[in-house]
Amino acid sequence: MEHLLPRLSVDPRTGSHPSVRFDSRAALPGPLLQLSDGRQSFIDEVVSRTSSEFAHKDHRTLLAETLFLERARLRRTKGGLSSPFLWRRKLDDRSVIGSLSSALDHGGADPKELTRVLLNHYGNEICGNFSRKVYDFAVTTVPWGFSWLLNTASLQNFTPWGRAESLASRIRVVGEVPLLQKLAKEGTVLLVPTHQSNIDSILVGWVIHLCSLPPFAYGAGLNLFSNPVLSFLMSRLGAYTVDRQKNSDLYKGALKNYSTTILGRGVHSIFFPGGGRSRSGALESHIKLGLLGTALQAQIENFRLGKPKPALFIVPMVTSYHFVFEASSLIEDFLAQAGKHRFRPNDSAEGFPLKALFKFFWKVFSQRTEVWVRVGRPLDVFGNFVNDDGKSIGPNGTTIDPKAWVTSQGVLQADHQRDREYTRNLGDRLVERYHAENVVLSSHASAFTYIQCLRHQYPQMDLFKMLRLNPQQRAIPMGRFLEEAGRLQETLFRAATAGKLFLSDSLHIRDAKIWTEEGIRQLGMFHERSVLRFDDAAVTSDDISLAIYYRNRLAGYGFGVIHERDRKKAFYGETDAQGFLV
Repeated sequence: MEHLLPRLSVDPRTGSHPSVRFDSRAALPGPLLQLSDGRQSFIDEVVSRTSSEFAHKDHRTLLAETLFLERARLRRTKGGLSSPFLWRRKLDDRSVIGSLSSALDHGGADPKELTRVLLNHYGNEICGNFSRKVYDFAVTTVPWGFSWLLNTASLQNFTPWGRAESLASRIRVVGEVPLLQKLAKEGTVLLVPTHQSNIDSILVGWVIHLCSLPPFAYGAGLNLFSNPVLSFLMSRLGAYTVDRQKNSDLYKGALKNYSTTILGRGVHSIFFPGGGRSRSGALESHIKLGLLGTALQAQIENFRLGKPKPALFIVPMVTSYHFVFEASSLIEDFLAQAGKHRFRPNDSAEGFPLKALFKFFWKVFSQRTEVWVRVGRPLDVFGNFVNDDGKSIGPNGTTIDPKAWVTSQGVLQADHQRDREYTRNLGDRLVERYHAENVVLSSHASAFTYIQCLRHQYPQMDLFKMLRLNPQQRAIPMGRFLEEAGRLQETLFRAATAGKLFLSDSLHIRDAKIWTEEGIRQLGMFHERSVLRFDDAAVTSDDISLAIYYRNRLAGYGFGVIHERDRKKAFYGETDAQGFLV
């Protein structure tokens, strides 16, 4: 296990972080196989749990409200469903909602039974269709495909002296991997990665395979099922469906109880607790507590039922990319929401076509670039660190008994107000750990340096006026740029030594010109418009919004404070008077 003090656990001469060596043989599916062996009994448990939660409600009123919300949702999604999967799901929804509405209006049926029918429909919609055959095929084929793409892109196999490259040279997995592997055998793991891109699910799944861990269940937004091939594969490799358009209490209750049930059955799971991809480019600063709270609920039930391996371990994971292929559309969403009429969108937004996905991996494998994945220090469901034996470490540094934290007057039971506070504390800890486990890349630091130079040059200019600077106003003389880069690097060194973040290999190079050139080159590999470029002894940008997106990766540390009056705002997710994340 890595210790807190030597945060720069690197070669002192090169600053190199060694990637973890893996045994990539596939692990057995484990408890997830229960989803295919007894799917309906699993759904029945979710229905029973959810029905019990709403037992005190007036079911006629509850069902009428839910059906009203569902009919409104179906009207909103009248068009735009290009996928056969989505059309079939909409038709199924319409059929069930229509039948239930008719039965409720005629008044002859029991509203409680109608509610169970709707919950069963939700359960079948949410629950995946894990397949051992598809899983075995995927863990054999996908690694071969990645290796082929890597070696074809790098042209190593076209030279007589070339040798096959390792994926570890492109996908750098570092951090608490051995402890993750150990804890997965001692209890149930809830992996909570940061979320930048739709490829995060692919990347995290690949890392899980590299770690020789069994497949994890994970929630996937309905939009990711629009491709029939991806829809088939995801639902059979552990994914369960999350429809964010469904806002009823019944649906949310079914979704939460699904999560509680799989965790209680020992199924390792993945949540993206930020609730969606980061639009700003910054690390998560706000955590969605709904699904996260199911970890504590499952933990309490495991204790109460006396299960042999009751512990749940929350493992943060931070992914770092030199370029994100949806960056243009993501930052436009963020700026449009923050600036409204002050923001003028351009026409360079990127979507999620398979062509872009292939282009992304081709660029990663064909150029000297890399993706970093850092497995963070595991926590218990209260936000305490756990040691190498999976024991919780309290605030005073001694081991604690988690049962005592959920026992009131000698009775081990749930307490809504207490447990919500525990979950809120866990969410705050995750935000803190994401920043502490962040691996800063040269691309992030170069973009931050450029925007910082512009801010010093125009100290009173707000974010949206800066976006409208003309080409001459955007240019920063090279000398000033490198001077600012040197100051930032010293700041990053101090932050890394204090345990606030990690630095990638290139940022250990003392010559700012070398690492900024590398960072600018990395940013220029993918996007059509130059994020940063050299121009006549100056650094400039063809798309300042993209530069801000990558700059925001260093938000939350207070590095971007220009005016001292904003120093007190230097906290996760906060902005200064000019609208910049600090």
